[in-house]
Amino acid sequence: MTATDTALRHELSDWCGSGGAEEFPYDGVIDRLRAVGKHFLDEELLSLLAECRTLLLEADAGDTGDVRADADGAGDVRADAGDTGRVRAGTGGAGGVRDAHAGPFLDVLLDKFDDRYDYPSYTALALLRRGAPGDRAGWEVLRRHRDRTVLLLLADLIGFERLVLDGTPCDPRGMLPDALLLNKRLRLAVRVMEPAALRALDGAVDPVAVAATPGRTPAGELADAVLRTTTAGERLLLRTSVQPVYVLHDEYLFLRVLQSFEATFAFMSATLDEAVRTLRAEQPGDAAALIAAVADVLRESLPLFSLLATMQPESFRLFRQFTEGASAIQSEGYKTFESYCSTPARARLDSSAFLSVPDVRGEVLAGRETVQGTWEDVISSGWLTEPDAAAVRAAALQLEAVHQRWKQTHYRLAVRMIGTRTGTGATEGVPYLASVISQRLFPAMEKQPAVG
Repeated sequence: MTATDTALRHELSDWCGSGGAEEFPYDGVIDRLRAVGKHFLDEELLSLLAECRTLLLEADAGDTGDVRADADGAGDVRADAGDTGRVRAGTGGAGGVRDAHAGPFLDVLLDKFDDRYDYPSYTALALLRRGAPGDRAGWEVLRRHRDRTVLLLLADLIGFERLVLDGTPCDPRGMLPDALLLNKRLRLAVRVMEPAALRALDGAVDPVAVAATPGRTPAGELADAVLRTTTAGERLLLRTSVQPVYVLHDEYLFLRVLQSFEATFAFMSATLDEAVRTLRAEQPGDAAALIAAVADVLRESLPLFSLLATMQPESFRLFRQFTEGASAIQSEGYKTFESYCSTPARARLDSSAFLSVPDVRGEVLAGRETVQGTWEDVISSGWLTEPDAAAVRAAALQLEAVHQRWKQTHYRLAVRMIGTRTGTGATEGVPYLASVISQRLFPAMEKQPAVG
């Protein structure tokens, strides 16, 4: 055991001894995690971390404090004790001020120790969703949240990669890419960020330059503009939401891209839910605009695949052996988006894709309303005019076209990275992706050209 390991154990023991009243030693825990990888944390440290979590659970049982989430932030927990993710404990709590972020953080960190490791825990979705607006918050609020989240995630990624270019890499630092690849990575991250920055950060990017040549905004300047605006809660979120399983540098990129996709899926699902309600309320023009907004954001996210393609295949093949059980096929966000477009066929619902997300599958089987189903209902009712029906159909088919590009790009990337190997978590991998390319989000809307 190194002196650093001994110091961390003492720090954790002291924190437990204080009843959790002191600030949780995030830095020491995260530094150790990123130095060896979650898969290789030793049992003694994991047991001590589990004791810390037990203390928090016992404190929660008597906690009467209040945690208020910022609806517009990206997981920014605002509490009575100030913008630090801390909350005042009640009479049953441990001490006077308790860290409200530590419990969820430890749940994610201990997923392998608890034998409940999966895709949501690997990508730390429980942390990223803290403080997110509710699904009924309105699409503009939801898009602001998505934009803010993606900007934060990719600005953090740019900062991580710049350390390598500056000659001061931090963990995980195995198999460092060369400067040429890293600079390409920064340009592609900027391409994803620019549309969100145009909406969310006044003056951070030049709209004329972006329209002419996307991806040319200086990466360091854009990342710095984002990170200068972060709150204490957001900085804590960024620090704690990358928990790699191994010691290879590219896994940081992998996690940030997956998280960016999940933030996008969450916006898309909630906005399609609003489109369904809007169409049902006889506002087809507004419904068409909502569906078009989903298509636009998915299109803006396509360069995430090019960004992910800068991952070194040999690096991915090495660290993915320690992600067994955490397959992206378990993405509830993607399946929720898909099931708001139209009701999946029964064979699809009974496939591993939906069996791996039982909550989403249950909602579909319970009769979730969809864009296509609602569109057909209102056509049958007779009030939807042909111009209005055409507007909704055009927006849906625009989304369909972008989604087809999304799936084809995903497939090509998977072939490059893993070839014919099984997917993460022993799923079918590339053959599965090939099998779903032909599936459509809105099969009936493609076939019906006009209202009679």
